[in-house]
Amino acid sequence: MPKRTIAVVILAVVLGACVTMTDPVPMGDGRYMITLNARGGFESDGELLTQSVQKANAFCAELGPGQSANVVGTNTGGVQMWTPQHNQVIFRCEVPK
Repeated sequence: MPKRTIAVVILAVVLGACVTMTDPVPMGDGRYMITLNARGGFESDGELLTQSVQKANAFCAELGPGQSANVVGTNTGGVQMWTPQHNQVIFRCEVPK
């Protein structure tokens, strides 16, 4: 394989796999939302959704002992490696019963 082709493939992988995630945003009624956007990655919707829920759990744990995220809604879109993917997680921080 020519060196130029290898360089282009490496550059595409490095630049293409960009994931950004918001900090939790209050939505009222004790609910928060996290939004994740991903471009050109190899991660599935499930893997990206897992990252958002993990961030929600980390946020809730900072609010108080024993708190974790109770997910009340999710929304996903985009196609892996074809179009930008995104998800939204809406949650409340609660102590599990």
